[in-house]
Amino acid sequence: MSSLFRLKINLPGSFFQPKIRLIALLSIALLSIALLVFGLWQSNKTEQKPVDNSAVVKLVGPRTIAVQPGSLLEQKFNISDVKKEQITTPLLLVTGAVVARLPAGSNPMEDRWQFNSIELSGVYADWQRARAEKEFNTKRLVKIRELTAAQYNSQKLAVERLRKLVATGTEAIRDLTAAEANLLQVQLEGQKSVYEAETALTMSTRSRAALERTLLQEGVDPLLLENAAPGTSLIMADVPELRISWVSVGQACVAKFYGLPDQSFIGKVKSLAPTLSAQRHTLRAFFELQDANNQFKPGMYAEIGLGTDPRATILVPTDGVLHSENTDFVFIAAGAGLWQITEVQVGESIGDRVEILKGLQGGERIIGNGAILLKPMLVQALLNANKEMKPESVKP
Repeated sequence: MSSLFRLKINLPGSFFQPKIRLIALLSIALLSIALLVFGLWQSNKTEQKPVDNSAVVKLVGPRTIAVQPGSLLEQKFNISDVKKEQITTPLLLVTGAVVARLPAGSNPMEDRWQFNSIELSGVYADWQRARAEKEFNTKRLVKIRELTAAQYNSQKLAVERLRKLVATGTEAIRDLTAAEANLLQVQLEGQKSVYEAETALTMSTRSRAALERTLLQEGVDPLLLENAAPGTSLIMADVPELRISWVSVGQACVAKFYGLPDQSFIGKVKSLAPTLSAQRHTLRAFFELQDANNQFKPGMYAEIGLGTDPRATILVPTDGVLHSENTDFVFIAAGAGLWQITEVQVGESIGDRVEILKGLQGGERIIGNGAILLKPMLVQALLNANKEMKPESVKP
């Protein structure tokens, strides 16, 4: 029985021992492999840098954007070749108005002028009066100087004659003394008369100059009022301060009146105001237009196209110009998948294109339609540039 009992006791251990050993070996092997994989993963995690090389678009320079060639984003770009073209369309569009009109007639010119306001008409009348006073005082000063000189010379000759007579003993010294006193009195009175005439001329000149400035502020160039021919209308337009460099005397222009929509009138810039308007920050430009058919009325408004002389310029798609921080930009091709952010100065739009005044020379390749997709990268590039320009704060 004891042997039989021992057999029953030993059978389970001898029967399960190989399987337990196999399971233990497999568990140890799996654990070793897991530890090896975990160690390799941790090693790779510490050695690799967090750079996403698969980005479709990214900044690769201060103002350079890289777009992955052949990507869906690049396929949405419409690339345009920049070329120079000869055009006569207006360089700048401004709003103008008829401020004065000189109809044909036989009456004096100052009576025929028609203005767009009663105030302007009153200033013009005062200016005419000041001009007449200036002309009168100019002539008066000349005559007073001639009279003073004649009286002084006459009295001087009388004094010289008396001196000779006194020297010969024919006249008394008291007569010579009285004549010399009269000479001094004539000289003093003459100087006083000349001074008063010069003062009157200066005052009338200043008054006329002040009224001329008022006329300019009201929208009329006094020189044009003086030299206009019958049938002429004077047009005034306000040019924004940022665009005054685009305007010059003699520049061709075209006017289209809102009341005469089917007609265009050709003219030229006759003069520019010497100062800017303090309220509007604009420069006033003055034009002359011939009105042979009596169509213009003082106060009529018109759209003035300045700079219609033929010129060679660059036109690009309007969608290719992006505006940010009060500046306009385009994207110029700088290599395979590279686009350079370039600042430009734009003019007026012509259909679906816009004139480029500065920033492009011709021959470049730019993004037209689809450029808006790069607007976030443009904003980021400008933010980075602004951060670099700001000086670092000095810690105390």
